[in-house]
Amino acid sequence: MDPKQMIGRKILGRYKIVERIGGGGMGVVWKANDLVLDRYVALKILRPEMSEDDDFVQRFRREAKAAASLSHPNIVSIYDVGEDQGLHFIVMELVEGETLRDKLNREGRLDPEEALRIAGQICLGLAHAHNNQIIHRDIKPQNILLTELDHVKVADFGIARALGRASTTSTDVVVGSASYLSPEQARNGMVSARSDLYSLGVVLYEMITGRLPFTGDSPVAVALQHVEARVPSVREAVPDIHEEIEKLITKALAKDPGERFQSAGEMLQAIRKCRSALFHRTEPEFSAKGDEAMARRGRKKRSTPTAVKVLAAFILVGVAIAAYAIYSFYRWMAVPIVEVPDIVGMPHIQAQAALREKGLVPRLSAEKYDRKYPAGTVISQSPLGGEKVKEGREIYYTLSKGEEYVEVPDVRRLTLREAQLELENNQLQLGNVDEISDPAVPKDQVISQNPREGTSVSIGTRVDLVVSKGAEPETVIVPGLLGFTEAQASAVLNANLLDLGNVTGARSNEPPGTVIAQVPEEGEEVPVRTKVDITVSMGTQGTQRSHTIKIEVPDKGRPVHVRLTVTDLDGEAVRHNRNEASGDTLTISFQYKGEFAIIKVYFDGDLAYQQRIGQ
Repeated sequence: MDPKQMIGRKILGRYKIVERIGGGGMGVVWKANDLVLDRYVALKILRPEMSEDDDFVQRFRREAKAAASLSHPNIVSIYDVGEDQGLHFIVMELVEGETLRDKLNREGRLDPEEALRIAGQICLGLAHAHNNQIIHRDIKPQNILLTELDHVKVADFGIARALGRASTTSTDVVVGSASYLSPEQARNGMVSARSDLYSLGVVLYEMITGRLPFTGDSPVAVALQHVEARVPSVREAVPDIHEEIEKLITKALAKDPGERFQSAGEMLQAIRKCRSALFHRTEPEFSAKGDEAMARRGRKKRSTPTAVKVLAAFILVGVAIAAYAIYSFYRWMAVPIVEVPDIVGMPHIQAQAALREKGLVPRLSAEKYDRKYPAGTVISQSPLGGEKVKEGREIYYTLSKGEEYVEVPDVRRLTLREAQLELENNQLQLGNVDEISDPAVPKDQVISQNPREGTSVSIGTRVDLVVSKGAEPETVIVPGLLGFTEAQASAVLNANLLDLGNVTGARSNEPPGTVIAQVPEEGEEVPVRTKVDITVSMGTQGTQRSHTIKIEVPDKGRPVHVRLTVTDLDGEAVRHNRNEASGDTLTISFQYKGEFAIIKVYFDGDLAYQQRIGQ
């Protein structure tokens, strides 16, 4: 999707695209202006390779519509789902801010209080979705949005379900999100609400420790660790972590769903308990009224200096926050900008190496059949080659599975329409159709096909058919040809199972070039394929004209007798009549009278061809 072509485009005449926000393995997200409601929205348009899969598009629309029923402050709202000129899209709430992935890339691990606050808001969103029978299936930092006021919103509800079902192999399901995949998803693809809570546990582990619990050389290797490997201790990575937080993460990451939190609400209560244990402060107690009174008087006398101290503390905190913000900004700005290499057409391993060499993170988004690219090479990528991005950015790409082959079905004895439908059902196309008479095959049924049935061919291959016209009649009635041109007469004869015979010219008041006589005459009954001779009008008068013809003498290894006749207003005349060298090229010039003439060339007495010259 070329940004130059997309900017300013109106989708359904309503959503005017303003700028590109970002993109992933499934689509590109644009900022758009809703011209009806006069507000900005996020417009996600499916990539072309996704839109070509009709089954996926239907699942995508169904899941997106289900997710649109969710309404919660911690869930990105979906406003609309549709299609415009082949572009399938969803319209979502525009969230100004960044993703949790951006924040983690910039800051590394987070303060435990901030990590728990973010996890708590994610739980609120999940609780609402789970209560409405919708499971996210792909909780990860990339799908967690943080507003400019640090409010948390979960995005892409239901989309992972459509994307997962679009995969054709079990390993495809783990691509792109293997680091956050629950054991049951990795094992057999089965999910429940507790699967989302496991993924949230991985996200919380990463926020607290600054790293993932499991890593590996491939998505499959990581998925296997989720199934089999012990979860690394949080305390080993962060020695001073509070015991309640370690317990929380350990329970969320239990291999057995029955040993995890059983609902998002239960996990939310555990998060609140951790925050309370981490930041609880006990207040002084007074056992007697007198002591309490003395305390009130003491507080009243010290009210002024306390206020000063509080003000000073606020100032110090403000200065510290500003200093940290400036430090974070410069740290973020210090991330190098790199140019994305163009990996389209590269083999898989070479493409990964090219991305890693630039400090970018390769992410395989899908695999599909493609006849243009060999198996194992990159078909498309996002962002595109040549774009400037920050180091550490994820680059999504699609791999070719090579050309897809299908077996040609047997369509013989089917009618032409039935054969066409059968070919289309097998992802093949109808090619050339020839008709011949065959007494053994009923009219309009297929006699033969090319390629033959059972042949393995590429998807989209054209299959040529020969269709029966039924039994050919023994005799036909000669049609009238008077007034037709020579070409028209030949076509009419062929349609009536007759052939054009000799063509001669004669003076006539009829328009030059039209048929003025025929043998056999109109209405006679003759055998099929009978030759019908015609006489063509040469007109009544004409000027003398010149013409030059080149004749290629056939190579027979001996002299060939060549004869040339010309028929004009004066009738037929022989213009060349002698033996010529085999394989020679003759150049013969002659004159003729009238608007046109008919020439005939004979080799060794046999008519080789005839031709009309002039107007």
